[in-house]
Amino acid sequence: MNIGIVGLGLIGGSIGLKLQRLNHTIYGVTNNNLNKKKAIKKNLANFISCDLGILKECALIILALPIKDLIHPSEDLISAIPKDAIVTDVGSIKEPVISTWEKIHPLFIGSHPMAGTEERGVDSGFESLLENKKWIITPTLKSNSHALKTLTNLITSMDCEICHTSPKEHDEAVSLISHLPIFVASTLIKTAKAENNQSLLDLTQKLAASGYADTTRVGGGNPNLGLDLAINNQTNILKAIKEFKNNINEIETLIKDKNWELLSKKLTEAIEIRSNFIN
Repeated sequence: MNIGIVGLGLIGGSIGLKLQRLNHTIYGVTNNNLNKKKAIKKNLANFISCDLGILKECALIILALPIKDLIHPSEDLISAIPKDAIVTDVGSIKEPVISTWEKIHPLFIGSHPMAGTEERGVDSGFESLLENKKWIITPTLKSNSHALKTLTNLITSMDCEICHTSPKEHDEAVSLISHLPIFVASTLIKTAKAENNQSLLDLTQKLAASGYADTTRVGGGNPNLGLDLAINNQTNILKAIKEFKNNINEIETLIKDKNWELLSKKLTEAIEIRSNFIN
C-alpha cells in the first residue's frame, strides 16, 4: 500500500521504518529542508518531501503532528489529502482531534500508539519502537467500517496490540497513566533542585541514578507536548491532579502522625495495584 506520513519525528519516523520493512511504499512529509535531509539520511520513508502534494499517491495517511496542528490543521494539509484516502493520527488526545477531522474528512479514524521515549525530532525514530506496544483506536458512530478494518489490519501487522475505546474514555484514561505522570515528574525534578543549598544540590546531582532517571523520564521530554496536553485535556488532567493531591496528602498525614502500620499497608497496596498496570 502507498502510505503517507506527515511528520517524521519519533513516532512518524519509527512507523515509516517499520512499514517499509513490511514492503509498503512510504511517502514522508517534513516541515523543512534540514529535516528532509536528515530523514533521507535515516531512510525514514521511500520518498521524502516538504511538499504536501506528495500525498496524492497515498491510500492511507498517518498524521504524526503536534496536537495543536492536529486540532487546527492548515488549509494546505486539508487540501492535499485525497478524498478517498483513509486518514488517522497518532496524537495522545482524541476528542478535540476527532471533532475537528470528522468534519473535514469522511474516512478519518482517530488512533494513538502507546509508545515513546524522551527523544524527539527526525533523529529519534527507530524501527522497533512500536513492537509489542498497545495501539488504541477510537472509532465513533461516524467511522467508516472499511477504513476501520484496513487501519486495524495495518496496525496489527506492525506487531501492535489493538485496543478499542471511545474518544472520551481514551482521554480520561491517558490523563491518569500518561499525562499526569508528565506533570508529576516535572514537579519531582523541580523538588530535587535545592536552590538555597548548593552543596546539597551538588550531592543530589551526583547521587541521582537509575531510580531517579526512571521516575522522572517523562518530565524531561518535550515541553511543548506537556503544554498541548494541559490546554486540550484540561478537565481530565485537573481531575487526575486532584486525585493525586488527595493521595499524597494522605501519605503526608500518615508520616506526620507516625502511623507506620497504615503507611506500610498503603505502600504494599501500591505494589499490588502496580502489578495490574505493569506486566
